[in-house]
Amino acid sequence: MKNIIVSLGGECSITRDQLEEHDFVIGVDSGTDYLYKLFLIPNLIIGDLDSISTKTLERAQKDSAEIIRYDTDKDKTDLELALDYIKINEGKNITVIGGESGDLDHFFGNLLSIAAFHKKEYIEWKQSNQNIIFPNSELINIKIGKLFSLIPLSNLEGVSINGARWNVKNEDINFGSTKTLRNIANQGLIKVRVESGNYCLVIDN
Repeated sequence: MKNIIVSLGGECSITRDQLEEHDFVIGVDSGTDYLYKLFLIPNLIIGDLDSISTKTLERAQKDSAEIIRYDTDKDKTDLELALDYIKINEGKNITVIGGESGDLDHFFGNLLSIAAFHKKEYIEWKQSNQNIIFPNSELINIKIGKLFSLIPLSNLEGVSINGARWNVKNEDINFGSTKTLRNIANQGLIKVRVESGNYCLVIDN
C-alpha cells in the first residue's frame, strides 16, 4: 500500500475533489458512512463497529470490504488499530479525514496516536479550515501568504525554517513554546528542518 485514505467518525467537511489519488481506503467504524457519501468504496473497515450504521455495514459487505471487528472493551482507539494495520502493511502516504467535531479527548487522542505512529510516512489530517501535516521531507508546499505553524510535540533540537516571514536558524524549541506559531509563507516551497524531536505543521487552507 502506498496512498491510503483513513476516514474517521465525527464531522467531515472534505469533498471528493480535495482528495489525492489513492490505492487503499480504510473506514474507521462510522467513518465508513462518510466514505460512501464521497462515493468511495472501503477496502477495510476496522474498529469495534459500535457506531457504523447497519445500512453502511451491509453495503460494505456486499462490496467485499475486509471487516476487522474488535471488542468494545479494548485498550486502543479505533484509529490506533487502523494505524497498527497500516504499519504492518507499510503504508507510505496517509490522508486522514473526519474527526473534526466531538470531544476534545478524542481529538487529542487521535492527534497523539498519529504523532506516535509517524516515522517516515507523510501524513495529512485534512480539516475544514486547516490541515495538520506530519511531513516526511524538509520541503513543504504552502501557498504564498498562507499562515502556518510548527507545533512542537516534544522538545525540538536544531530547528530551521527558511522561506517564511520569520525564519529560524538552528534553534532549540522547547515543548510548549509558541515561537514557531502563526508564521507566513513568503514562497511556495518552505524548508523545515528538525534535527531531533516530534512535531507537526498546521497549515491554513
